[in-house]
Amino acid sequence: MGIRSTLTKSLLLPIFSLVLVAVVAVGTVTYQVGNHQLEQRVQTLSESSAVLFEDLLWQLDYDTLQVLLDEYVALGAVSAVHINTGLPAEIRAGSADLEPTAFLLSRDLLYRGDGPVRQIGRLTLEMSREGVWDLVRLSVMATLIVASLAALATTFIIQHLLYKRLIAPVLAIANGLDNWFGDWRDFRIDLGRGESRNKHKQDELDRLVQSIHGMRDQILTANRIIESKDDRLLSAARIAGIGYATFELESERIIDCDENFASMVGQTVEAMLDINIRRDIVAERVHPDDVHQAEDIRQQLKLGHAAEGVFRVATSVGVYRHIRQLYSISSQIEGQPIRVLTVAQDVTELHRLQATLIQAQKVKAIGNLTGGVAHDFNNILAVISGNLELLEDSVTDPLAHGYLLTSQHAVQLGADLTQQLLAFARKQPLRPVVLDIAKMIRDSLSLLRTSVGESIDLNFVSDGGLWRTEVDKTQLEAAILNLVINARDAMPEGGKLTIEAGNTRLDRDYAEIHEEVNPGQYVCIAITDAGCGMSAATISQALEPFFTTKDVGKGTGLGLPMAYGFVKQSGGHLKIYSELGRGTTVKLYLPRMNASEDTVRLELPGPAAAQFNGLQVFLVEDNEDLRRTFTMQLEQMGSIVHSAPDGQAVFRVAPGIPSIDLILCDVILPNGMKGPEVVAGLQALYPTAAVIYMSGYTENAIIHQGRLDEGVIMLQKPFSRRDLVAAFVSASAASVS
Repeated sequence: MGIRSTLTKSLLLPIFSLVLVAVVAVGTVTYQVGNHQLEQRVQTLSESSAVLFEDLLWQLDYDTLQVLLDEYVALGAVSAVHINTGLPAEIRAGSADLEPTAFLLSRDLLYRGDGPVRQIGRLTLEMSREGVWDLVRLSVMATLIVASLAALATTFIIQHLLYKRLIAPVLAIANGLDNWFGDWRDFRIDLGRGESRNKHKQDELDRLVQSIHGMRDQILTANRIIESKDDRLLSAARIAGIGYATFELESERIIDCDENFASMVGQTVEAMLDINIRRDIVAERVHPDDVHQAEDIRQQLKLGHAAEGVFRVATSVGVYRHIRQLYSISSQIEGQPIRVLTVAQDVTELHRLQATLIQAQKVKAIGNLTGGVAHDFNNILAVISGNLELLEDSVTDPLAHGYLLTSQHAVQLGADLTQQLLAFARKQPLRPVVLDIAKMIRDSLSLLRTSVGESIDLNFVSDGGLWRTEVDKTQLEAAILNLVINARDAMPEGGKLTIEAGNTRLDRDYAEIHEEVNPGQYVCIAITDAGCGMSAATISQALEPFFTTKDVGKGTGLGLPMAYGFVKQSGGHLKIYSELGRGTTVKLYLPRMNASEDTVRLELPGPAAAQFNGLQVFLVEDNEDLRRTFTMQLEQMGSIVHSAPDGQAVFRVAPGIPSIDLILCDVILPNGMKGPEVVAGLQALYPTAAVIYMSGYTENAIIHQGRLDEGVIMLQKPFSRRDLVAAFVSASAASVS
């Protein structure tokens, strides 16, 4: 119902009531006025005619009196007149049969002569009110007509003003809202008032328009905020690889999904809406080993439970991606299909990082184990080596001497093995120098070519302006040799082997996905072969010690692990790239060092330069067998030996010893004091004594980030008497300086 119809209906009752009131009021007033006038005329006629009637009645002139009465009736002054004389004859005129509401007026007719006044008759005038009612009816009709016309005019004027001032503007507002298809920021409502709008202060419609404009601005602001949040959420979802979809559980038909979800299976959103999950995704794209998981989730959803799972889903090119999905029942109204909402995230990179972390933790755990084994094994080898050297001086039989040499060779092989284990565990002491990698490799090419044989075409390529790096030259040469030998073994029929050295930079993105890699500048040594290559599973195990794909007896499985441990201990990075049947590239990244020249490494002098005869030696070693062996060796060399198993025993013995020439101390000692702390205390007592450390491996006591502290001389167990003498010469020179 429109405003005009509602208003018209609303106006009918009050207008009708007003008209009725006006008619009643006019009729009442007209009746009262007319009736009053009628009574007044009759009263006046009675008073004006009474004297004449009295004279005529006294004179008994009944005829004249009758004529006068007839004239009164004829002229309409009264309706009927009656004079009662008290005699049988009565004078009467007009109709006496009037309505009960007629007006009657009676008056005595008196004789006023010289005598007393006496009544000679009675005059009765009767006047009908029909004229009054005619006047009332006429007035009512006129009032009704005038009031009706006024009511119609008023209604028309009200409706016209209503349409012009209210309905038309409201319709303009509604049509403007309904028919606007442009940018809502440009939307404006014009009430069409023109200049008159500025001549009058604002009314309620202007306030309404302002409110609509204000509401529009608020909605636009809210939409901008929502759109901004939606954009950020969508961006975050894209970055995180999150997508959503809704599907019916029974029909397994996808009802809705976004682009992220569709892209996870290599489809468009439109194509996904025609897909059956079981037939087109689970059967065609999900890894066979994960199909049972999909069925378990389906059963949980049928029971109304939430569920989640990680599936390997093949892309359009057949590459499996790890997709994590969360499921929940979005609606379960009786009689309607069960709808399931699923949120999916591509966690392939996270899965890879977790696998990398697990592998790194495994390698670290193996490294800790091998370090501990190497420490104990080195102590055992040191005891064996020391005792073999003691026997060597007393054995004269050539056959027995041959046995000794064989045993010493076996000890050396064991020492080399533990050295490789320590390299993998990153617990070997390094002596880094600033190197020109290109020069070092060129100097080693003849040895490398000899190692690979004539069937291998070995080439070396180097960038111009190659940066320098600070590493242990001996360990780097050993690592390159091991990698070259691995490359040779991967090409039993011969082939091309290339060593490349170049400058490179590892950025933050690369560092974030590779453990222990710091972004920065590196010198890269790449060793590439054209051999059989490695599978992904082989690469994942290639850095584990003793893992090898070579035949039994043809490899120890320590070449790559040793290179990996050495590079990591040097602050670098090792990366393997390989494909089956296409070859392998192993890249060593060594940190750039800004230096212009190689540091000079002093060669240790030979044993002839040392004099141990009469030398006062303080031996600190916790292993009883090894302490006894070292003591016998030193005494055989002519030294006077004072020994102790730990720091507490050292400082109980030391005050009774007047002088010490050499402090020979293990790095790791029990009972709370480490080797450097014991040495510091002894140096306070014997400031001129030379110091030599011994270790099976170190725990950052005198080695920090793979480097010996400056001025520190250390022997790696097991060591020979020749190594001890050479170390003493260097330690003596250091103590003098």
